Amino acid sequence: MNTNKFVDIHPNNQSGIDCFSGFWYSKFPDEYKVNSGDCLAFEDGRLEWALKHINIESNWDVIELGPLEGAHAYYLERNTPTKSIISIEGNRQCWLKCLITKEITDLKRTRFLLGNFEEYLRHCQQHFHLGLAIGVLYHMKNPLELISSMSSCCERVIIWTQLAGKKQEEDWKSINLCYGNLNIQGYICDYGLSTEKDEFIGGVGKYSVWLKKDCLIKSLEYFGFKKIKLGDHGENQFGPQVTLVAEKA
Repeated sequence: MNTNKFVDIHPNNQSGIDCFSGFWYSKFPDEYKVNSGDCLAFEDGRLEWALKHINIESNWDVIELGPLEGAHAYYLERNTPTKSIISIEGNRQCWLKCLITKEITDLKRTRFLLGNFEEYLRHCQQHFHLGLAIGVLYHMKNPLELISSMSSCCERVIIWTQLAGKKQEEDWKSINLCYGNLNIQGYICDYGLSTEKDEFIGGVGKYSVWLKKDCLIKSLEYFGFKKIKLGDHGENQFGPQVTLVAEKA
């Protein structure tokens, strides 16, 4: 018998965390008394900034793409009256971690779904007041398709993403992306052997396409998001990045 299947101690929150010991990114709020990761996703300044520009109401339905470990759903439940959150994760390990987060923090209005959010959006008939896409756009093979799909069912979006900069222009292969009359240039990020590692949390394909900031804004406007507010933007260790709120006029 595999004794690793069983936990022979008093039930506690840390036992849930330890199901993926060493593979957590997010640091839980101190009140939950668990040791997890170091990233301050549960008090994310990007989301805090964005919500200052959006007055979420109690009848709102939200869709979140790529929740990672559920920290942003936690933030929304604790800081807004939003009615419901549909949060879609394609990584099995991350989805299970979201369920652990849901139990530890007692989330009530969030449902975590396992699957490809691009497929969900392609066939989505539901209207969402807000779409949340933090850390996902630069993991898409075709970011234009994702923006188009979000525009079809979301009134507004919060986006944080890495952007193509000088390094990407010089070192990465460029690609032309076309959608209707929109034609822009992107840069291919090849994941290489990273996808084979347990800790990989990128996209579902072998590569993704990064956009420059002006191309991202042009794309959002093309798909109907005419009112765009830029938040934190600058450089991190991977290059340019930006947080934004985009609403339909």
